[in-house]
Amino acid sequence: MKRPIQARDYSQCPDKPEGWQPIIDEYGVKLAGVSGKLYELLSEGLCLERDALTKSLSEIHGHLVVNHYPKCPQPDLAVGLKRHTDPSSMTMLLQDQVGGLQVIKDDAKTWVTVRPIKNALVVNLGDHLYYMSNGRYKRADPQAIVNGEHNRMSIALFFHGENDAKVYPLNVKEGEKPLIEEPITYAEMRKSTTKKVHINDGIRRRKKITTELATKWQRRNSFTKKLD
Repeated sequence: MKRPIQARDYSQCPDKPEGWQPIIDEYGVKLAGVSGKLYELLSEGLCLERDALTKSLSEIHGHLVVNHYPKCPQPDLAVGLKRHTDPSSMTMLLQDQVGGLQVIKDDAKTWVTVRPIKNALVVNLGDHLYYMSNGRYKRADPQAIVNGEHNRMSIALFFHGENDAKVYPLNVKEGEKPLIEEPITYAEMRKSTTKKVHINDGIRRRKKITTELATKWQRRNSFTKKLD
């Protein structure tokens, strides 16, 4: 599922169960409203105007993913989803009552299982808000484990901005060093985090390539003038 509605493509979605599409659409609309409230509170937490984060996203997009984890005869030898961070700004996760989401604590020494609470959502912050807040909002790095007796299902809705939305710290305190040397697009940030490349390394590499191309162009232009 994508938000806005006009960007959605249902051609790859299953035909069954019947009637699922309007339910998913309504679910997405309701959670989009919740995300808007959370963005306002998160903006206030950074001492910014309530609409600062939503403005920085240009337009809020959402992707819905349904994960199914079959029961595993040897759960100690398998991981449903390895440790990771989400490139999105926030993720809203609906667990079933089997559970299996784990988060890390004690400086990455201990995994703690997030106990499912009926009709409750788990909200994780991702890479996008981590950089926009200059690291003041920590990004979650969970994992998902499998169960030896039961199948497990979870529904995740990832919220993020336009691909060309600028990513940069919105409020850098005096004495702080910006985590990003210069603004980049959300698409560039996602590419860097997916490939586990440090964002500033990517910026420097892009500058180097741009400089090299400019130098080649100048040399070629100079050679052409000499021929003339």
